[in-house]
Amino acid sequence: MADTQFYGAAVRAIDRWILALAGIALVLMMLHISIDVVANLLLGAPVPLTNAAVTQYYMIGVAFLPLAAGEYRAAHIGVDLVVNHLPAAIRRKLDHVVQTLCFAVYAALAIQSSQLAMEKLASNAYLMEQTTRVSTWPSYFLVPLGFGLIALLIGLRLVCRMLGKPEPEPPVETAEEVILERYGDV
Repeated sequence: MADTQFYGAAVRAIDRWILALAGIALVLMMLHISIDVVANLLLGAPVPLTNAAVTQYYMIGVAFLPLAAGEYRAAHIGVDLVVNHLPAAIRRKLDHVVQTLCFAVYAALAIQSSQLAMEKLASNAYLMEQTTRVSTWPSYFLVPLGFGLIALLIGLRLVCRMLGKPEPEPPVETAEEVILERYGDV
């Protein structure tokens, strides 16, 4: 029981930090773009390096960091037309197979993208925007971080299932529950 509580606390802490980082990236992206638009309209001069910062840093952080948070909250899109009509035992076995496949795919993506990130680091990858050199290699590490965390979460769930222990639960209600609570059954 103590192991599960430790894993649950660790998963919640990682979840909070990753969502905070993704949220910061989102807010910075919105501010950066807004300032760029206003500067372009009022001063006729856009903020330098906006395109590079948005495409090479902010968007990557916003897209890849919260992958595990979506999985943790069971918020990824799913289609269960056939599965919901299967007996519970078959659904559990099918879910185990799907989770195992997802773990393998995400782990492979984490490994492959970390190899690419290391190549970009070794070559000191950059891009030129206008006349400024912008290092891009750091952003390549956000992709394996996102894929690695979702693989870790799914792997932890699989281990808990195999050991018959409860899986780490999300700290808050699901988005669907929040909507139902606020607006009722629409």
